[in-house]
Amino acid sequence: MAISFVNRNKMKSTSLRWRFTLGFITLQLCAVVASLALVLYIASSIKTDGAITSIWLSQEVADSVHLGADGKPGLSPTPSLTKMMRESPSLWFVVTLPNGDILSHGDMPTDMAASAEVLRTFRSTELHGYVNDPASVARLERLDTEAGEATIFAGGVSMSQYGVTVMLGNIAIGVPALILAAITLIGVPLVTRWALRSFNDLTARLDKIDFNARGGIVEERGLPGEVLRVVDGINMALQRLDSGFEKTERFFVNAAHELRTPIAILQVRIDTIPPGAEKSSLQSGIKRLTAIANQLLDIEAYRQKPSRKIQVDLNGTASKVVADLAPFAIADGYEISFDSKADQAFVIGDPEALERAFANLVRNAVQYGGKAGEICVEVEDDGSVLVSDQGSGIPGDKHARIFEPFYRVSPHGAGAGLGLSMVDEIVTRHGGYVELVSSPGAGSTFAVRWREGRVSLTAQNASPS
Repeated sequence: MAISFVNRNKMKSTSLRWRFTLGFITLQLCAVVASLALVLYIASSIKTDGAITSIWLSQEVADSVHLGADGKPGLSPTPSLTKMMRESPSLWFVVTLPNGDILSHGDMPTDMAASAEVLRTFRSTELHGYVNDPASVARLERLDTEAGEATIFAGGVSMSQYGVTVMLGNIAIGVPALILAAITLIGVPLVTRWALRSFNDLTARLDKIDFNARGGIVEERGLPGEVLRVVDGINMALQRLDSGFEKTERFFVNAAHELRTPIAILQVRIDTIPPGAEKSSLQSGIKRLTAIANQLLDIEAYRQKPSRKIQVDLNGTASKVVADLAPFAIADGYEISFDSKADQAFVIGDPEALERAFANLVRNAVQYGGKAGEICVEVEDDGSVLVSDQGSGIPGDKHARIFEPFYRVSPHGAGAGLGLSMVDEIVTRHGGYVELVSSPGAGSTFAVRWREGRVSLTAQNASPS
């Protein structure tokens, strides 16, 4: 079965907020198109030669009525009314004021004049005609003016009923559509962000899950029902992973324990073999098996032991490691030294774990240092801890794998390939990283560097956590 992995950096994705926004805009566009189609359908039922008088004429006439300085009403055409009068010679209107005064312009058609008295008894009246016959359209309305409520009877300026319907329909559609578009572009992202805030909470809760802290689950408090189904699936997957890891760890611990007894028996029996090449080969194999078993137990003991958070003196810890391992290094033909450029250097962490990490670096130098030269342990002025040897060095193409479990630079070496893996894990947990500088024939230097803010050059009070 082939398994493919997708690089997330190459995948283009959009946020749910913009998906919702684009979805709403698409729906609005569909609604606008449907509304326009409905307007055109309604307008199609109207005859194109049907006409009504200008829908703005009566109001322009009302706005043109003014009271003079002597209190008498008069007519001062507005700019719009003046333009209509200039462009439409057939325009006419008659304004009947409350006091009986009449203001007029143009000639009212004779047939309309005969019916004017009757038409004035209505609140409003419209006379529809034809587009090519302006004299056949008129409107009577009662509107407020400066001189009071007046009856305005006007006509002679025709507009197509079809055009008016389309125009008003477009206005009725366009204005709300613009308002909805503005609301969608501004309001929908805000509302969507508020509605989907639970996903931000979920991300924050997922970030709190630590691989090294087993039994972690995603809190379900305050999450909506749709997200809860996802969270339930995540929690069940985490439980399955925890169960699998626990079984694997128990297997390695039990295997390491079970191996110690037969290894000890083999060691005793091999010691009884007469000296020779075969005995040396068997002793080398037993030594490696013992190292693997011990390091497996050491790793699991470190992982299962609660980590302490206290102030650790890097000078004291590194010098103690050198003192403890100096006899082994000297017995293998090395000179070993300790030096510090920092009067004081402290990190917050587990002193036993850091001591184990530094000890593994020194053991690695003893193992691969070539059984000659000097092993130097140094604390730099920034708190970095360096372990150097004068061995054959490590080829550059192997630097990337040197911290992998069970990986050994030399397949025929006696090491178990777990020491540097443990060092990397311990240092990473303490907010640092291990840097390797090495090349064939020039020895190797492993530098434990600390990220900014992790090292203090003066003693401070630190409470366990």
